[in-house]
Formats: sequence, C-alpha cells, structure tokens
Amino acid sequence: MTVYQIKNEAYTYDVIDLDIVEISETISKNNDLDTDTVLRLFMSSSLNNIEFSHLWPEGLNFDYFGKAKKQNYDISRLGKFLIMKMPVYELLKERLANFGEFLPVKAEGNSMMLFNLLTFGQEQKDMCLTKYEDGFEDGLELLNFEQDDIQNKLLFKSKLEGAQKVYCTDEFKNIIQSNNLKGLVFDEDLLDPFV
Repeated sequence: MTVYQIKNEAYTYDVIDLDIVEISETISKNNDLDTDTVLRLFMSSSLNNIEFSHLWPEGLNFDYFGKAKKQNYDISRLGKFLIMKMPVYELLKERLANFGEFLPVKAEGNSMMLFNLLTFGQEQKDMCLTKYEDGFEDGLELLNFEQDDIQNKLLFKSKLEGAQKVYCTDEFKNIIQSNNLKGLVFDEDLLDPFV
C-alpha cells in the first residue's frame, strides 16, 4: 500500500482568505472564550486534535484569495484543513466522517466545506529517522506508517512530523482521480515541503 502526502497543485492560491485571528474573534463573540484562547486552540489544533464544530458559527463568509476563484479547484489544502466545493463534500462526507469534522464556510456567498482532520496514523518508529542539525533535532529524514493501522484510514496525520501535513493511501487518491477532481497532488515523498 502506497502512502502519499497531499499537496496543492503548484503555483496556486489558497481558496479563501482564511485569517485565524478574525475567525478567533468571531468565535469568541459567540462563546464564553476570549479571542486569545480561541487563537491558541487554532494554533495547536492539528497536533492536539481540537474539534471546532461545537464552537463554529453559522454563515462564515470569506473572500476568495488572489485568483483562486478563477482556478476553480474542487478540493485543496488550506493550511491544516482541506477545503472543498459542496458536490465534493456530498461525495466524500460519509467516507470522511470517521476521520474528522466538517465546518461550513462560504466563499463570496458560495457554500463550501472545510474538513478538520482528527485522525493520526501510527508511525512505524523503527523505520523513521530523525534529522539532526548541529546536535539538535531538526525534523524527520524518513517517515513510515504501520500498514495495519492505516489500511482503513482515508486520511491521517503524523505526530512525529508535527501534524502539519495530510497523508492518504491509494484509496483516497483513487476517489479523487476517478472523479476527475482538480486541486490536489499526491506525492510519495512524505516529507518534501515543495510541490
């Protein structure tokens, strides 16, 4: 089973202008949390698997970022989230429901869905290699996952990597490609930061 790092296509724009400070302010107005607390939740959300659906306000509307509207991608990465058009959400919602939460947003009035991934893949630690720079840990040189753990997970993150990247197996890749969905690239180099 092949594992892929999910990336956006090269030379693309983020779909929406997602400002976590503005979202934190909006969420804090509707809840009993101050803005700094919500902001800290966002900053640590991926590594700590923080759910936002219970805090998420209705009707969040964002501007498209740059030329993203013209790109017209079906699904793409947006920081630690995936963002998708509603037909893609309808296609994926049952398949992804066990791996995270869906958060509704609008892009200049067009309904879209953010997916907050809440699932980790178990690393095969004896096959992972930490990188060192001047005697200090500096990320990973090699990352591998336990095949038994990830075989039924469409999407997952890595605690060792810091939960900054999104990974998948052939099953998710095949769903995206067989439905001709535009916006994502699947890289077998699990740690490469570039497209």
